[in-house]
Amino acid sequence: MPSTSSNTAAPCWKKQHQQNMEQRRKGLDAASIGRVDGMVTECRNRLMDSIKKISAQSSSGGRKLGLFLSGGVDSSAILQAAALSNVQLDAAITVVIIDPSDEENTISRRSPDDELYAIEAARLYNDSVSDTRKMKHSIVKLSPAHLIKEYSRPTIKTLALWGYMETRNSLIISAALHEADKLGITDIIVGDNADELFGGSYDCYFHEKYSNDHEAWKEKRNSMAELPFVTQKLATEYGIAVHQPFTDQDIFVQWALNKTSRDDCVNTDKCELQSHFGGPYEVQNCGKLPLREAFCTVASWRRMDWIFRGSGASDGDILVEHYNTSIGISDDEFQSEQAEYVAEKGVKLKSKEHLHNIRIFQEVFGGLVHPTKERYPIGDPRGCVSCCFEIDEQFCHLCDEYPAQHPEKA
Repeated sequence: MPSTSSNTAAPCWKKQHQQNMEQRRKGLDAASIGRVDGMVTECRNRLMDSIKKISAQSSSGGRKLGLFLSGGVDSSAILQAAALSNVQLDAAITVVIIDPSDEENTISRRSPDDELYAIEAARLYNDSVSDTRKMKHSIVKLSPAHLIKEYSRPTIKTLALWGYMETRNSLIISAALHEADKLGITDIIVGDNADELFGGSYDCYFHEKYSNDHEAWKEKRNSMAELPFVTQKLATEYGIAVHQPFTDQDIFVQWALNKTSRDDCVNTDKCELQSHFGGPYEVQNCGKLPLREAFCTVASWRRMDWIFRGSGASDGDILVEHYNTSIGISDDEFQSEQAEYVAEKGVKLKSKEHLHNIRIFQEVFGGLVHPTKERYPIGDPRGCVSCCFEIDEQFCHLCDEYPAQHPEKA
């Protein structure tokens, strides 16, 4: 397992931070460099202001402030912003998925990347504060079976859906919130919306059609920045207040949408990212440039991974593999029910994971009934093409279908 000591890791990522900043500015005129530097400074100041605001909101009545620390760009930046702003965090929580077959092989088993980045980020935070202000770092290690068994039902009940696009990441979030509750955390900071604001995680931000059409890129980015997040809903079940600095309209959102452009946010040929902790840096599509440059952290130039992947061992596929092989649904059973759902209910199931989740959904809600959405007859153009529930956008959050509209309506 790669060392997490500052003697080996810190010089590498600090050197890379400086190198990427220099590489990005190479060939730019003085005015362009001034704009880049100004955006970075503004982003840094705004995140620090937002963290101070959150601290003030959660500092009374014995409340305790925590952070969901995935070890990614966003949460690591938040952690450093807290340190620079003299904001005390009571705990950081990291959730990782462990392959049970590797539990006894502690020598050769590689820890999930989220764990490795988060450990180093937490250590650096604690090194920067006094002994009386040290932050507890809680690492929750769960097998796929434990994660799915304990958190599927409450997550599906709270979100009222069965699609994996929402549930997979939400299982990790639910586990983190559960741990926060056990630690007595009343308020938790999360990095929601940084990817959407600064062109981070979605392939569409790097599509070649936007290379010379920056206004179209901005329109797409601005529409993505209005996407809803499930963290608030999940946290309500634990009585925890969620704070999302990158959704703060006054401090962050309006500035980002009105002032930042494609060139401010993304690069495709200069910046080098790290795919695994301790691994090499390679040129890749890179978004969130203002945030990456604003805070020099161990994860500043980490490649983006979905929560369920970064928290899992190796390439993060053990959770997906568990759904495919170990949830008690045979291939014949899945194929039979898949055909039955299409023929009798107009519902298309793409995987055993879908079948597992929709079974829970029907147990919780008493059938194919949604608390707020109407379900239309099979073939009705008002409903989703894959589940028949009403939709108000192209993507169906219930079943993951995209585009979800019938061809004659699209």
